[in-house]
Amino acid sequence: MSGKLLKKYSAVEGGFSYVGAVAAFLVVTVIYSFAVGALEEGSAVYEVVSFLFNILIQLCFLVAALLPARNLGSRMTYTFAKPTVRGVVSAAVLTVVCVVGFEGLALAFNYMLSSLGYTGGGIVSMAGALAIVFAVVRTVLAAPVCEELLLRGSVLSSLAVCGEMKRGLRIPFMVAVSGLMFALIHMNPQQTVYQFFFGCALAYVTIRFGSIVPAIIMHALNNAIGIVLSVPAVDGALSGWINGVFASGWGLGVFIAVSAALAVMAALVIRFVGRRFGGLEPESPEPHTGRTEDFENYADDGGTLAGTIMFIVGAVICLIMWVSRLVTGLGA
Repeated sequence: MSGKLLKKYSAVEGGFSYVGAVAAFLVVTVIYSFAVGALEEGSAVYEVVSFLFNILIQLCFLVAALLPARNLGSRMTYTFAKPTVRGVVSAAVLTVVCVVGFEGLALAFNYMLSSLGYTGGGIVSMAGALAIVFAVVRTVLAAPVCEELLLRGSVLSSLAVCGEMKRGLRIPFMVAVSGLMFALIHMNPQQTVYQFFFGCALAYVTIRFGSIVPAIIMHALNNAIGIVLSVPAVDGALSGWINGVFASGWGLGVFIAVSAALAVMAALVIRFVGRRFGGLEPESPEPHTGRTEDFENYADDGGTLAGTIMFIVGAVICLIMWVSRLVTGLGA
């Protein structure tokens, strides 16, 4: 777009991106269910087909993130801006902080789901070398780039200019909504708690460092750690220890209390690092003064309302699918 003046991002682009990604996710998932219906789970053909459909979903996320901005001639606030060395180092350190701080609450939530009879599928397949290779490519290479462009690129850029808001409330609003959108779009009850907190951390880091690159690094490292923890030997040992701790009521209570304390400490560390080594603030929308007095003075000519409606539609669809998967898992 050389020589062309790009418009400021509005809530419309992010709303289109999110609802488009959700719709594409559902369509691909339905096609996938038919494609693998006759295949033997765990076979090489099954793994290849699953991998290709998962990559297709990520490509849909990528298109959903980029297409609205291209069509409307606007530019994301948060994109591949060159990160500082401090940003890269901070991303690596904060990944470990997130795993230590938020995984406990996620484990407690998943234990309570399993105690209710929930039998949802695992996050990644680790049945054989081929599955592990596919898991690495999908979760460590493809997902961090495509999902961060969608959630922390398009969606977060829209939230940054989404209506007028009191100073001090915009960052918490952006962080919480981005985290919620991130958790819902995966539509997986087992992942929800951790992905909400981790999504909030990714949003905060993106805001403070003004780039999605640190978030991509965090996302990739986090997923790599998840793959290691999913190796049968590691997962079995961890599950045995967790079940032993949860065997008594006081053990579960202590674990939740300690996990909550770790989550608070992790949030404080993330806030300190973001303010100390990043320090940027989100853009505030510039009030539009060309409207008549018959209309509310939206900062982006009604884009906030339109974008909000699309965000809500996408979130409701995700929530319905989340509940459906929860009910299915409980009834299995």
